[in-house]
Amino acid sequence: MIDIVVNIFLESWEVLKDSSGFMLLGFAMAGLLKAFVPDDMVARHMGKGTAGVIKASAFGVPIPLCSCGVVPAAAGLRKQGASKGATASFLISTPETGADSIAITYALLDPIMALLRPVGAFVTAITTGLFVNHLDKGSPAEPLPPADSFAPT
Repeated sequence: MIDIVVNIFLESWEVLKDSSGFMLLGFAMAGLLKAFVPDDMVARHMGKGTAGVIKASAFGVPIPLCSCGVVPAAAGLRKQGASKGATASFLISTPETGADSIAITYALLDPIMALLRPVGAFVTAITTGLFVNHLDKGSPAEPLPPADSFAPT
């Protein structure tokens, strides 16, 4: 039984090591977004509504981030004022349209599928973002509590 637990831990550590570079890339992208893109611009373009979802999906298509690296970048967009639907749209469109995934689609399937894959990712991202915005209408926006509120008292 101990061997199984140790093997699970070691394999989890390997996965963490394999994904750490991509996570660092995502954190770097989030830092660049925070440093060079003003908060009011993100809130204005990726705020509430259908247009924000479409813009977030279109913004995510050309960015070369994998599914590991897109999470910190999306968290940065959310902190800068992007709506939940726009954030979900960005989260879906970005890793689906990476150059590596398009290249492997071209190699394994055919050029038509390599063309349809990013289009499908774009449409799926928009659909998901619109659903998230629609389902989130009734709940008020709750800001995250300050970090020091988790400290023991």
